[in-house]
Amino acid sequence: MTSRTLMVGVICVVVGSILSILVVQYYSPNEGSNSTTPPDPLVVAPENAAEQTK
Repeated sequence: MTSRTLMVGVICVVVGSILSILVVQYYSPNEGSNSTTPPDPLVVAPENAAEQTK
């Protein structure tokens, strides 16, 4: 394997991984943002907070 072939292979792997990350983020933009965001205490009563996060 020449160094040129190796360099092209590495660049293709890097570009492919970046594109795959962008595609995954495009098709699932809100994949877990609801579970990590706490409810707003000024809007939600404590007894209804668990029901809102579902």
